[in-house]
Amino acid sequence: MGKPLFEPGDLFPKFDRLAGVTAEDVGPEIAAALDIPSFSAPIDGWPEPEPLADALPEVMQFDLDLMPESFRPLVKDVAERMQVPLDFPAVSAIATLAGVTNRRVVIQPKRNDHTWTVVPNLWGGIVAPPGMLKSPSISCMTHPARAIESEWRKAHEEEEQVYLTALEEQELVNAAWKDQFKSAAKKNQDRPAKPESNLVPPVLRRLITSDATFESLHCVLSENPAGLFVIRDELTGWLAGLERQGREQERAFSLECWNGDAAFTIDRISRGSVHVPHACISLFGGIQPARLRAYLADALRDGPSNDGLVQRFQLMVWPDMPPEWQYVDRQPDTDALNRAEMIYRRIASMNVTDPPCQLQFDDAGQALIEQWLTDLEQRIRDDGLSLPMQAHLAKYRSLMPSLALLFALADGHTDCVPISQARLACDWCEYLESHAGRVYSAQTRPEQHAALALSKRLAKGWKREEGIFTVRDVYRSGWTALDSPEAARGALLVLEEYGWIRREIDAQTPGRPSETYRINPRIGGTHARK
Repeated sequence: MGKPLFEPGDLFPKFDRLAGVTAEDVGPEIAAALDIPSFSAPIDGWPEPEPLADALPEVMQFDLDLMPESFRPLVKDVAERMQVPLDFPAVSAIATLAGVTNRRVVIQPKRNDHTWTVVPNLWGGIVAPPGMLKSPSISCMTHPARAIESEWRKAHEEEEQVYLTALEEQELVNAAWKDQFKSAAKKNQDRPAKPESNLVPPVLRRLITSDATFESLHCVLSENPAGLFVIRDELTGWLAGLERQGREQERAFSLECWNGDAAFTIDRISRGSVHVPHACISLFGGIQPARLRAYLADALRDGPSNDGLVQRFQLMVWPDMPPEWQYVDRQPDTDALNRAEMIYRRIASMNVTDPPCQLQFDDAGQALIEQWLTDLEQRIRDDGLSLPMQAHLAKYRSLMPSLALLFALADGHTDCVPISQARLACDWCEYLESHAGRVYSAQTRPEQHAALALSKRLAKGWKREEGIFTVRDVYRSGWTALDSPEAARGALLVLEEYGWIRREIDAQTPGRPSETYRINPRIGGTHARK
């Protein structure tokens, strides 16, 4: 072989000292191949960037055995076809069951104390990033209940038409009576009696609503004593609306609706007085983690917003997304869907009485809840619990009996709540508590989560060629949790503390000093992987 055209030293003049090589030494293509930082900031003087761990605690994985037997096939089918965690359809099914039941049936948790009854209406939501099929999962599981609502609307249209026809006939009868009355009065004859009318306009039975004003929701509840199931595609908008100035009465109304048995009256000059003897709603929807963190950061501070609204979301779950995905294309399990629809129809057809139908635990179930409540009360009084978690667990006093009642109704028990359903409710409380721990951990340091999001961008090479960026570059990118100057600055403070970036001030520029952030050249290169 002849002498090579190039010696290694000709092509890589500093190959034996790669630690000091920059992109300017070898060019962008070779720099990319050798994973050399593409800007000229020296490695020396920069610390190794400390890793930012995701602070979310572990949660219990959902077990299909947690579901009432009547709903297990449907939950399994939806989770497999949509490739979502079992938690999505499972919690949506229980929320729908609560929304259909509401005040139709209640439970008396204690054997002798009849002053404590629990309405099984529940609030909850699915916490997951955008695009993770939260809304389709909810829509699929609530479809049977929506079908009932659609049939009620169709029946009301027919009743309305019959009523309008009868009303028109009644108006003609009244007009004829008026003519006869006037004629008799002129002739000084006996006046004819006024025709009787027992016409009453039909009331539209309601089961579900999505976006109603405060006054409209109150009016609908006045005509539907069983309560309503409120489904929100995005809970953030509903929560944010209650925070606005001037919405204090609406917030108070929502808190009363969670209790499920409190009266609420609205007096207006134009509409008069509208009274709801038992305001009751179940509420369910989806929410993004970043939006939830932002809300919790404000809501859990001491102040008017810290009134226990967050703790009322007892069915809030934040599962881990499955790491693997597979393509599934098959027909839905219609038998499972029809079975769920039959359960919803059976419960929705129950007459609402005052007082409502009331169940109790059987003897074994009664012994279980007595022990469970004793343990719960001791835990609530434990100083080791955070204040938000204490307040959250306090709401479990009603959660466990509510779930037990719903499970009993789902499996056809209408005389009492058996021990099997009581055990299942206890298991659900344990499962939901693990998810509540993840939810409340999200508000500890929102800037930490924002910094974690930005660190992932930097590790993937954002602004690596320039080597520097500004606060404006961050928040104008519109990334989740980093879409405001305040959020961006909070994240940058954390990243500077962990050695990912360095803040630089140029006081030589005219006017206001220029502020930039220089990226640690050890990020993403050979140095970051040592």
